[in-house]
Amino acid sequence: MTTDCNILFYSDKLASFEYSDSHPFKPSRARHLMDLLNRYSLIFETNQKVLEPEPLDEELLYAVHDKKYISLLKQCNTGEFDISMLEAGIGTPDNPVVLGMYDFALAASGATHQGAMMLLNNEASFAFNPLGGFHHAGRNFAEGFCFINDIAIAIAECLKRGARVAYIDIDAHHGNGVQDAFYGSDQVLTISLHESGKSLYPWGGFENEEGIKDGTGYNVNIPLLAESDDEVYLYAFRELVPPLIEAFKPDIIFLEAGGDVHRDDPLTHLNLTSNGYRETLKMIKNFGKPVCATGGGGYDVYQTANLWATVWSVFCGVEPEDHFAGSVGGMMFGPETTSGSLDEPPFAIFGEEKNQCIDAINQVIMAVKGKIFPLHGIKV
Repeated sequence: MTTDCNILFYSDKLASFEYSDSHPFKPSRARHLMDLLNRYSLIFETNQKVLEPEPLDEELLYAVHDKKYISLLKQCNTGEFDISMLEAGIGTPDNPVVLGMYDFALAASGATHQGAMMLLNNEASFAFNPLGGFHHAGRNFAEGFCFINDIAIAIAECLKRGARVAYIDIDAHHGNGVQDAFYGSDQVLTISLHESGKSLYPWGGFENEEGIKDGTGYNVNIPLLAESDDEVYLYAFRELVPPLIEAFKPDIIFLEAGGDVHRDDPLTHLNLTSNGYRETLKMIKNFGKPVCATGGGGYDVYQTANLWATVWSVFCGVEPEDHFAGSVGGMMFGPETTSGSLDEPPFAIFGEEKNQCIDAINQVIMAVKGKIFPLHGIKV
């Protein structure tokens, strides 16, 4: 029986790493998360542990990445650019050459792997690595701020150990790197809910991308029209995800808990609030499987930390308590301090815009139920 232990991976050193002052990807989100967990008394239970990430064993990289590519990443670690890096997507504005980049990526990836192994070994029931979630990295290239695909590496190791894996990606961006890694496997069920590739990078992740060979029907994309709100998102999730998880019966669930679905995110166009995000997390927890969660995207650093505090709260089963509410001056943190709560008011779109979002997701739901559900023996 799995022990009731919740693991959070955190490192001040990793949270202080920067791609550049102007780069939108900010590992400092993890530090803001820790501030919130302390403020809301979410990190003091006896069944909670905070662990320092351990660097990934380099040999594990090669289950997912080419050796030539990793060699280029090692060069990148010195902070010196070489023209040959561009072919691998390194040295671009999105994926800059930064001193210590390989060390950072190795440590961030190590935490995801360590968390997954603790789950498989029944040492924990939930593991959260807010510094991980690099779901865009490919076998021989970097993209979308991602250099090493920590999720795919950890999943590959789980498969070696005989586990069936479900991967649920609720980041606003399509999890293309993880999709590509297991597109032909029937041992990994990948489900990605994301803003449509018609309006957002990586410009794919459509419902007709269903897997190939043995993996046909094990890759499920649920693209949402830009501006979709909590109601549309939860409708899509409820209609498709629970039946697929129930039919697949995974041993472990990986969750990409990107915070860029929030309506305040500067790089995306969805309209979720903490309310829809929390309800989604509750449904995933209710699947009753060990969960290895990673951070992923989120470019409003305070709202992202807020959502990640909700991740920790939901999976640990601990309600936030703000002991600073009403105090003189309070604790100036970010948007959440205006209410003294991790909660926020509901928000919904209306009229023709709402109708368009519902019509679009209904087409996706019909496509998935029509083609993928029968492959899993799910009755419509």
